Amino acid sequence: MPLRAFLPPFKDAEAPGGGGLAERGAIDDRYKWKLGRIFPDWAAWEKCFAEVEASLPGLAARQGTLGDGARRLLETIDAIHGTQRRLETALVFAGMKSDEDTRIGENLARKGRVSSLAVKFAEATSWFESELLGLDPQVLEDFFAAEAGLEIYRHFFDDIQRARPHTLDADQEALLASAGLMSRGPGQIFNAFDNADLQFDAITGEDGEPATLTKARYYKFQKSRDRRVRQDSFAAFLDGYGALRNTMAANMDANVKNHVFFAGARRHAGTLEASLHPDAVPPEVYHALLDTVGKNLPAIHRYTALKQEVLGLDPLREYDLAVPLFPEGEFKFTYDEACEVMLEAFAPLGEDYVRTVREGMAGGWIDVHENVGKRSGGYSNGVYDTPPYILLNWSDQLGDSFTLAHELGHSMHSWLAVHNQPYVYGSYPIFTAEVASTFNELLLMDHLVRTTTDPRRRAYLLDYHLSQINNTVFRQTMFAEFELRIHRLGEQGQTLTAEALGELYRELLVKYWGPLVDFDPDRSPLTWMRIPHFYYDYYVYQYATAYSAAVALSRKVLSGGAAEREQYLDILRSGCSRYPVATVMLGGVDLATAGPMEDVVSLFGSLIDQAEALYADLDRTT
Repeated sequence: MPLRAFLPPFKDAEAPGGGGLAERGAIDDRYKWKLGRIFPDWAAWEKCFAEVEASLPGLAARQGTLGDGARRLLETIDAIHGTQRRLETALVFAGMKSDEDTRIGENLARKGRVSSLAVKFAEATSWFESELLGLDPQVLEDFFAAEAGLEIYRHFFDDIQRARPHTLDADQEALLASAGLMSRGPGQIFNAFDNADLQFDAITGEDGEPATLTKARYYKFQKSRDRRVRQDSFAAFLDGYGALRNTMAANMDANVKNHVFFAGARRHAGTLEASLHPDAVPPEVYHALLDTVGKNLPAIHRYTALKQEVLGLDPLREYDLAVPLFPEGEFKFTYDEACEVMLEAFAPLGEDYVRTVREGMAGGWIDVHENVGKRSGGYSNGVYDTPPYILLNWSDQLGDSFTLAHELGHSMHSWLAVHNQPYVYGSYPIFTAEVASTFNELLLMDHLVRTTTDPRRRAYLLDYHLSQINNTVFRQTMFAEFELRIHRLGEQGQTLTAEALGELYRELLVKYWGPLVDFDPDRSPLTWMRIPHFYYDYYVYQYATAYSAAVALSRKVLSGGAAEREQYLDILRSGCSRYPVATVMLGGVDLATAGPMEDVVSLFGSLIDQAEALYADLDRTT
């Protein structure tokens, strides 16, 4: 039985920060998450770890007994889930404690220990699905009739039955489970390279002084009004990655071969089908995304043309694409201010939703500020028996407010699923997770646009919204096409060299961003190397499909009433009690069609119209 856990949304992460940051002990406790609600100390965690470890032989010993009767089947499921719940709690606690200060080796070691324990759990229960599939379907129906407690597991059983063509015998399943730890190698190698070993040359900042380049600072430098800073940071950043281009190409080749192996071992038609199968997502959803965006690339090219006009640059370079069009309208919020704005923005979701968010903000859900050694980026995490938790690295930028809205979307999704579903359905796949998070970002954007009257601020928000769609939909679709094409090459037995990967990536850059952008022939092809999501196995397409669903659903809620709100909240309450495409259909959105993505393209075009008009008005008044 595979480990079922809440997966945090993955973000780009950088190495722990240093100079100028506070030590964790110096930060006010009001701005720290309260993990003591999970375990009061490491001794309690060790006790849980030992209990899980001790239970594994008993779980393995249940092999061969599922057909002994309905009661025995129910007891076995309860025993496996009971151990799994404790294991998940130990996993999430160790991970978050390690993220508080990644310099603490003991915490990193505990995280490694419990990850290894998860593999042992998978090995001890690897027989379950194949044995269940070995039972005659009529025997299972008789079990359902004899034991009312099994009825709750009907969708769970149906999901396993759907896997029948791809489930091996018990010995083969045990072998694949044992290979699980080894299969993580490419991702672990990338993380070690990206978060520990990667180094960049210093550049000269806007003030003429030497400036250390980190991943977080890179994004800041790429938005600089000084083109020389953008160019220098772009060169230093990609040169840092490029120093190991052949090594990381070999690592990506191994990553793809790993996916090809497991897809073949489980008798899937290909890697895409294997990746989509666990969530019952039809391949048509993936292809509809690529096809619909591919037919609407002129909308992206129009955006680059607007960039070129406003910035007055010819040619436009890759390092010009992140520059805000209307920086004079930039505004910020402190964390406390953002919390108040958030509560107002979420009002369309009802009093209960807003009250729970307020209580979470005050009750230790959120770890707000940077400290020395803290993991960068942001995420929401938690499991069935813990509150949802959010990691932030607050810097008062407007983007931080949208990150908070995003992660609160995940956390409230978790809260509503846990409080409305039994354990077996109390999680959710990434496919629907990103709908909830993006929905909240759209509520925040709607609120800010409605309450902002200053034309420069409105222009800044328009550009921010355009950038969101560009990065969340179009850029992720380009990534999805890159993923599909490199996996197709792997399935054909081809080796992914640095040259082959770079050539393909540059081809897609030109295709998506159009002829107005002059891409660096040496550095632009290296950009694929810095994307951690390529190690997650067809992950990124879900950002784009989720955004299209969130646009459709938020429009319904904002223009509707209680019925539309409840339809949306029912999506969140459903957890994984339905397959994700069917879950989104509860709100009347069909992601197997082109309609939702065409609506996003239409929205993007409308925002460009507004930005062009505002630019003309602002130009006349300056």
